[in-house]
Amino acid sequence: MAFKLPALPKVSGRVLMVLAAVGALGLGAVAANASKHRAANQAGAAAPKAADKAAGKTANKATDQSGSHDATAAELKAAAALPQCRSARLVPVNRSWGIPLPTLLDSASTNCNLMYGDKPYRGSNRSGDPDTAIRVLQRNLNFCYGTKLAVDGIYGSNTRAAIKTVQRRHNLTVDGIYGPKTRSAMNWRLYSMGTRTWSRSCSSPL
Repeated sequence: MAFKLPALPKVSGRVLMVLAAVGALGLGAVAANASKHRAANQAGAAAPKAADKAAGKTANKATDQSGSHDATAAELKAAAALPQCRSARLVPVNRSWGIPLPTLLDSASTNCNLMYGDKPYRGSNRSGDPDTAIRVLQRNLNFCYGTKLAVDGIYGSNTRAAIKTVQRRHNLTVDGIYGPKTRSAMNWRLYSMGTRTWSRSCSSPL
C-alpha cells in the first residue's frame, strides 16, 4: 500500500515575501549581537594589553631615571676622589702649540681635580702650587667663556658656578668640579713657545 503525503496548503507570494523579510531581520539581529560580543571581547583583551604597555613604559622610565641618577652619583664620586691639581704646565698638543693646564705636582699628568673650597690647598696638605693651577683655570674661563672671575687662585663659588656653566654647555655631569672630563670637553686658549704668542681663539684639542 503506497504511503501518500498530505497536500501542503498553498502560500501566496506576498506571504512568502513577509516570511523572508522576518527571517532576514532575525539573521541580522543575530549577526549584530555576535559582532557586539566580538567587539566587547576584543576591547576587553586590548585594555589589559594597553595597561601592561603603559605600566611597562612607566617602569622603563623609572629604571632609566634611576640609572641616570646612579651614573651621576658614580661620576661625582669618581671626580671627587682624584687628587688635587697642585701645579700647572704647558702641555703640547702639536709641534707648534701647547695648553697651560692644571697638573699633578711634579708631573705632566692632568688626571687631577679642583673643587669648591680649595683656598688654595686642600686639607692639611701644603705641598705644590695649587694657587697657580687655579689661576690658570680662571684665566682660561675668562678668555674662552667670557666669565669675569677674579684671578685670585681661590676655587670659590664664582669659579664653581663658571665650571657648572661649562659643564652644561658641553653636556657633562653638572657637579662644579674641574676634572679630566671637563678638561677634555672645554675650550682652551693655546700658547706657542716658539713665537711666544697666544692663540686668538679657543678650541678643544684634547
